[in-house]
Amino acid sequence: MATGKYSLAAHPEARQRALWLIRDYPRIRERLNALDGTSSGAQDGQPHSHDPHSAVEADAIRRAELSAQLGYVDKGFQHIPAEYRRGLWDNIVNRRYYPDTAGIKTWKRWRQRLLWYVAKYAGFI
Repeated sequence: MATGKYSLAAHPEARQRALWLIRDYPRIRERLNALDGTSSGAQDGQPHSHDPHSAVEADAIRRAELSAQLGYVDKGFQHIPAEYRRGLWDNIVNRRYYPDTAGIKTWKRWRQRLLWYVAKYAGFI
């Protein structure tokens, strides 16, 4: 069991949640763009429910949650050197092999750090 600073061995659920948060990044981005393109609420100015602000509030809360999730991943990638970001993205999101630009140990070290930072920012650990 690895016990370094960036190890998530003691928190396997946090590792998996961070991994799937990164994998869901394109879907979250699409969902956020879809929410930005729609408008909620009554178009005629008349409320259609007991709480006229519920639809608008729900959309605003959902937008904030999605934006926060994207922010966790973006902030995690800021800690990774630029030359490793594309390879990590392709490996995690597109499930491709790492490029030959560095050794496998190097790639795995940066992947571990990325997952740790995303888990930290998302509050999983």
